[in-house]
Amino acid sequence: MIGVAIAFIVVGIILLFLIPWVGIAAGIVGLVLAVLWVAGFGRRAAAGNSAADRRRV
Repeated sequence: MIGVAIAFIVVGIILLFLIPWVGIAAGIVGLVLAVLWVAGFGRRAAAGNSAADRRRV
């Protein structure tokens, strides 16, 4: 997901000089995706500790 976010930011910067409104929108989408990645959305859950799980039984 971070690759897509960086791609949107780069495309947004390039389009900012050609079509400003499209560049701004693409940049904002990229920033939102980057913030979501930093916050932890889109990641898999951590695997449980199997040794600790066996002791609980």
